Amino acid sequence: MKIREATLADAVAIAQLHTDSWRNTYATVLSPAYLAQVVPAEREQVWRGRLAAPKENQRVIVAEMQDNIVGFACLFTEHHDAWGSCLDNLHIAAPYQGQGVGRALLGEVVRWCERKNPGMGLYLSVNQDNLRAQAFYRRLGARNAEPSVWSAPDGSQVPTFWFVWDSARLLSP
Repeated sequence: MKIREATLADAVAIAQLHTDSWRNTYATVLSPAYLAQVVPAEREQVWRGRLAAPKENQRVIVAEMQDNIVGFACLFTEHHDAWGSCLDNLHIAAPYQGQGVGRALLGEVVRWCERKNPGMGLYLSVNQDNLRAQAFYRRLGARNAEPSVWSAPDGSQVPTFWFVWDSARLLSP
């Protein structure tokens, strides 16, 4: 597996992986029409924009196997005064889940956080119905800090939790 910085040339592959992940994970919380008809173009627009004009505190990395993108992570450092950097996205292609791709990406996220903001925390939002993801983050040392609600792009209000590592160093991939 190779982990590298994402480039604008990766936008379509990242958008497809993001779309597939949402369709698999959010089928019960986002509208079927939105997932089928809107998400592909919307995710492509998001990733083209993020990769064409990245924010100063943004980092997007991909995991490749045999020249195929099988996972990606997007991080925004110094995003929250109390919780630190935001892991905005972590998606792994379904056939590669449970094979260490997420851990490898998170390892690189931790290294980046520690270079940019030593000792600061890391946090992310997790769908309350996504028990598998919650278990994964708990195994890596995160704590469920508080409930929240994601105002999804289709207008849905999705119950979520904020998972937090008080220091990125505490993440144990």
